[in-house]
Amino acid sequence: MRLPEFIKGVRVQLEMSQEQLAKALNVSFSTINRWENEKVKPNNLAQKTFFDFCESNLIAVPDELRRNNLK
Repeated sequence: MRLPEFIKGVRVQLEMSQEQLAKALNVSFSTINRWENEKVKPNNLAQKTFFDFCESNLIAVPDELRRNNLK
């Protein structure tokens, strides 16, 4: 699974809009939109924040995503 798909999948699973997820992560709506549409890749801090958010919502982050993205 790729990071943009995972981000969108988590958001849909939690029944959140892009705006709601953005607020939860303290980023802008356009940032979430660009992540999901592969316009930009989240930096390491943003990825860690997102992965921590997932875990706090009992959503497991695949090891593959952690290894491939947090470099």
